[in-house]
Amino acid sequence: MVNIHHHQPAGTVVDEDALALFQRQWELYQKLLVGDYLATAEAYGILHRVLAEDIGRPFRFLDLGCGDARNAVAALQGTEVAHYHGIDLAMPALALARGRVGALPCPADLEHGDYIEAMRERPEPADVVWIGLSLHHFATVDKRTLMSEVRHVLSADGLFVIYEPTYRDGEDLERYVARYEEVARRQWVALTPEEQEAVFTHVRTADIPETASAWAALGHAAGFSATEELFRDPANLFRIFRFRP
Repeated sequence: MVNIHHHQPAGTVVDEDALALFQRQWELYQKLLVGDYLATAEAYGILHRVLAEDIGRPFRFLDLGCGDARNAVAALQGTEVAHYHGIDLAMPALALARGRVGALPCPADLEHGDYIEAMRERPEPADVVWIGLSLHHFATVDKRTLMSEVRHVLSADGLFVIYEPTYRDGEDLERYVARYEEVARRQWVALTPEEQEAVFTHVRTADIPETASAWAALGHAAGFSATEELFRDPANLFRIFRFRP
């Protein structure tokens, strides 16, 4: 059974221009996934191993920025997932997710709205909270706020796992973007020059990575006792971190 909840008032009209923009951005994002240019195949493979090998009991899974839930549903196959809860701001993505999460062997809830508000209204703890390639859109202070809310909803022996852009030590956004663009121009052969530039513009204007030490410091400030790096992609642009209460 799949339920969809909304924080927006019922009957809100979706702006046609906004929907068209979503469609263009979504199609580009799908090309990034199909080409595995963001190393998501290995990242979600690692998430699967964490869920299958490290939990050891039925667990409640909270997926922040779930999108269409394609990768999360694949990672949850063969695990003891007891409940899935996905949250996203894009209603068209949730409409796609509804068909996917129905394949899970557990009840599922999809929620349209703000991550923090949704977590504050959550009636029970989550055992695993996952966010992939979304947290870096928040300012540093807002990352800490969100991570604090995650800590509040997490069970005593739960896990918070993130997959996010990460600076090298001493790096800033200008140097990170230069590395990002060099990798993309050399390897992202399925994208047109215009599509590559659209991605670069997004990274320049919307991405706020952190260093590994800054991610750990944010976790500590949010109330987590330990941070562990599980993975970095071959280009060293993205990393997975696991936080424990």
